[in-house]
Order: sequence, then structure tokens, then C-alpha cells
Amino acid sequence: MKPIACSILLTCHGLAAFALAQEPPPVVPPAAEETVAHELTAPARTDITLDRQTLVRAGIGFSGPLGGIASFQLLHGLGADIKDDGTRVEAVCAVPMPHCAQGFLLRADVGSGGGKLSLGLGALAKVKEEDFKGTVGAGLRLALAHTWGDPVGQPAGMTLLGPELDLSVVRVNLTLGVLFKVGGDGGSSALFSWGLGVGL
Repeated sequence: MKPIACSILLTCHGLAAFALAQEPPPVVPPAAEETVAHELTAPARTDITLDRQTLVRAGIGFSGPLGGIASFQLLHGLGADIKDDGTRVEAVCAVPMPHCAQGFLLRADVGSGGGKLSLGLGALAKVKEEDFKGTVGAGLRLALAHTWGDPVGQPAGMTLLGPELDLSVVRVNLTLGVLFKVGGDGGSSALFSWGLGVGL
């Protein structure tokens, strides 16, 4: 009887092992599969805040023909605050179009050799990320200048009008342009305007 009992027990254990080996894997509900897949493929969240914004900046520098200058700039338009995976960008779009809230750029320069008032468009962004922290901006303006005192390379009493381009990176501002004489005696009928400054 013992050999028979052992044979029966071995047979039962073998059938049980075979049944377990043939058992299908547990079924994962489709909803759970979708949740796991979404968590693995979902991109980092980006937060964007949009609103009207007015930004005032000041700077000092040296320019031709105005000499040493103090400058004041106002950018009005659409402001955006963008946060994405450790990077933050705060920007102002000062452009006269609906998507930028009909914005504009207004700038005034006062120097030892004259003054200048200009109107135009531009954009400025303050960037904070691991590789770069600082401001980046650009502007295009129509400038009206008048010389007095001791201008650089030109006589006092001139009135000038023309386009100027501004570029700024990490508080360093560069201005390039062409101004045409519209009033005054002497001096050049057209001159190259330039400026180099630091934002405060």
C-alpha cells in the first residue's frame, strides 16, 4: 500500500505543479495600464501666466553724438511668466499688435551733448536657468534728438531724426542707428549714431 500511496501523492503534486504552470498571468485592468503609460510618457508641466504689463528700466552709458547719458525706457504690452522644469522666463512684448496688447516702447536719453526722445517696439526677457541668468532684449525705435552743450563730433543746436536698433544681453546695452539732420546750422546731413551702456 505504501508504494501506491506514494505514487498517488507524487501524481497529485505533479498535477498541481502542472496546473500552476499553465495558469494565465493576472489580468491588469485597461485603466491601470493607461495610468501607468501616462505617468511614463507625460511631459513636464509648463505653467504660463499672461497679463498686461508695464516695465520701466534705467541705464547709464556713452553715445554719439550725445556724450555721457542717462536713459529711461518704458515697455508696455503683454507680459508672460513661463515656468518649465527648473527654467523661468519673464518676458514683455511691447509691439503694437493685438497679440501683444497693442504695446509700445518709449525711451528718453539725456546727455552732456544733447537729448533724445524715441518711440518704437521691442521685447525684453529675464531668463533664469542653470546655464544662463540675465536679461535679453531688442528694440527698434524712431528717435528725435537735439544737440546742446558739447556733443560728440557735431555742433550744438542740431535736430536729428532717424531709426535706431537696441540690443541688450545681461545688462549690457548696444545702440546702432542713422540720424538725419532736420534742423540747425552746420554739422552732417546724416550721421551714424551709436551707444554703449549698462542697465541699472
